[in-house]
Amino acid sequence: MSDPTTRPPCSPIGPGRPRLIPLRERLGAMPGQWMSAWGAVGLVEIALAVSLAAGLGMVKLFVMPQGGSVSLEMIPILFIAVRRGVVPAMVAGGLYGCIQMVLPGFYYVHPAQLVLDYPLAFAAIGLAGLIPVPWFDSDSEQPRWTSTYTGLLVAAVALGVLGRFACHYVSGIVFFGSYAPEGQPVWLYSLLYNGLYLLPELVISVVALWAIVPACDRALAPVRSARGWAGGA
Repeated sequence: MSDPTTRPPCSPIGPGRPRLIPLRERLGAMPGQWMSAWGAVGLVEIALAVSLAAGLGMVKLFVMPQGGSVSLEMIPILFIAVRRGVVPAMVAGGLYGCIQMVLPGFYYVHPAQLVLDYPLAFAAIGLAGLIPVPWFDSDSEQPRWTSTYTGLLVAAVALGVLGRFACHYVSGIVFFGSYAPEGQPVWLYSLLYNGLYLLPELVISVVALWAIVPACDRALAPVRSARGWAGGA
C-alpha cells in the first residue's frame, strides 16, 4: 500500500468524475496544499478576490437602515474558500473587511462592534472552505448540477454565510438592541434583521458559484495535470 502522504491531494473518484478534497487539506494541513494556497497563483487569486469583493460590494441591490446590504461581495471570497481552503479565504475576507472601513457606507458605534461587523465577519466566510466541493476535470462528463456537487456547494456557502451571520447577530444584540421594535426580543430582532439581507446573498452566491467553479476548474485542468495534481493551480 502506498504512503497516503505521497498521493496526489485530490484523488479521482473515477473516470470523468469530480474530485473530492480531503478535510485536512481544506485547513492547509498538508505541505502540498499549503504551497498551492500561498504560491504566486494563489496570492494573485487572493488579491483579485479582495479587489473584486470591494468592487462588487459597491453594487448594492438593497441597503438596510442600520447597516448591511444585499450585494455580490461574498462571491469572490467564497470562491477562494472553495478553491484554496479555509485560511486563504479567511485572510481574503479579513482584508476585505478592513478595506470596507475606508469605503462609503462604513459605520460603527464601538471598536468591538467594528471588529465583529467588518474583519471578523468577512473572515468567517472562509469557513466555507471546510466543505470539500469537488474539482471538475476538463474531460469530465459529470454535469455541474449533480446532487453531489450542488449539495456540497450549497453546504459550503451556507457554512460561510452562517459564520458571517454569527458575527453580525452578536453585534446586533449587543450594540443595536435599542433599534428593536417595542415588545420584540432583541435576539429575534437581530435574527430577522441580519437574515433579511444575508439569506438573499446566500442564494445569489450559490447560483453564481454553481456556474463559476466548474468553469474555472475545467479551464485550469491542463495546468493542474501538468503539475501532477489537482490542487496545484
